[in-house]
Amino acid sequence: MRMLRNTAGKSSGSRRHALPYSVVRTMRTASPSMSNTIDQYREAKNTYLKLRNQAKRELISRFNEVSNELLQLQRELLEDFGEKVPLPTKGKKPRHTRAPKAGAKSETRAAAVPLPPKVLQLRKQLEGQKKKLADAQTAGKVTKAIEDRIYELEDELRLLTGQKS
Repeated sequence: MRMLRNTAGKSSGSRRHALPYSVVRTMRTASPSMSNTIDQYREAKNTYLKLRNQAKRELISRFNEVSNELLQLQRELLEDFGEKVPLPTKGKKPRHTRAPKAGAKSETRAAAVPLPPKVLQLRKQLEGQKKKLADAQTAGKVTKAIEDRIYELEDELRLLTGQKS
């Protein structure tokens, strides 16, 4: 390597090293490919971050859809069948449910015997109150009075039909 003196007129005596032309040429030709690699890396990183954010938004959206559907199913089970199913707190393996044998016999017996008009009237009122409750819940209104009325109607029905809960 050659050493050149500083010609700017400084008296400090600092010296600058000059690089041979072959080294300078190699650096210039290597630089575009390195910057190309760095640019590709940055582009890939930006693409990854965009895809990650998009996937996160889509997963949250899908979760909300499934959650709303779950709440709707829970409401329908309660309104139509009087079955209160709690929301799962953690993932469970699906169980195979068996139909109760005693319940099936009582249903066939109940279908054969006509129901008294008072029971039919109470069931109709109960269905109306359950619909009213669902409407109030979707509207975000206070439901305590409606829930109390449903409880009273269910108690009356239980007393008339002689069912135990």
